[in-house]
Amino acid sequence: MIIVYFTFIAILLAIIYYELRVATSKLPREVFKSYDFLQKKFVKRDIFVISPKEEKKNIVILYLHGGSYVGELEKYHWHFFKDLIYDTGATIIVPDYPLAPEHSYLEVFEIMEPLYKEIIQRLDENTQFILMGDSAGAGLALALYQRNGKLNHRLPDKTILISPWLDVRMDNPEIDKIKDPVLKKPLLKLSGQKYAGKNGRKSYLVNPVLGPTDKLKNIFIFSGTLDMLNPDAKKFALKNKGKIQFIEYENAIHNFVLMKHKKRVLHAKDGYNRVVEIIRKNEEEEKIGERK
Repeated sequence: MIIVYFTFIAILLAIIYYELRVATSKLPREVFKSYDFLQKKFVKRDIFVISPKEEKKNIVILYLHGGSYVGELEKYHWHFFKDLIYDTGATIIVPDYPLAPEHSYLEVFEIMEPLYKEIIQRLDENTQFILMGDSAGAGLALALYQRNGKLNHRLPDKTILISPWLDVRMDNPEIDKIKDPVLKKPLLKLSGQKYAGKNGRKSYLVNPVLGPTDKLKNIFIFSGTLDMLNPDAKKFALKNKGKIQFIEYENAIHNFVLMKHKKRVLHAKDGYNRVVEIIRKNEEEEKIGERK
């Protein structure tokens, strides 16, 4: 009876979660006063391109948002983009990719592969290209990296993964030892199943922990120890030492790097500043070289 009860509760919570999720990306007007904004269509999906109003650096970031593959962009994403643009001068491309349960990973990659290809074709050799994402979007970013590595396409100069979801199967026994105040395992597993569809659970496009690692380089993973996605991310990073820099914060929650403007989120400002430092590293090195 107890098992049946908890199964029922999990299903009920999942139904509520799907019903209450945002149907379309909300675009907070007050944030757009801070940067140039362009919205256009790509394969019938919205693509948002945001950049500084004044001095633009030769930095392009392709950002894939999180939300367990079922949630849209949140208000805190837009504030995060605003800060990144101000602190780095980068142009950020944000695709509104298809979501589960209506769509699976197959339809997501039908859009993301040609979008990635178009972006790298338009970039000149002097432009720093950064692939970035949070949570499910970070998992998607790594899978997209692996896919383009197999296709021998230009790979990002840097890849920044914030609290990445790298295995939707959630089978790592270490996960259950974490008292995560943000994420709920039953909901994640259900969302992952919907995203994977009928045959995706064994695909690295869904679970990048299963993907090729021979071309991985300049990858930075940010993770907190109060995040149930931490064990899989940490395990993957340790297997790929030298290719991945694993930046772990004790007692930090899921997506803490994005929470700079929220009060009392431990390590949020420090994590954000580290991200900015990674993005700006080449620029700072160039300045030092000029002074010499």
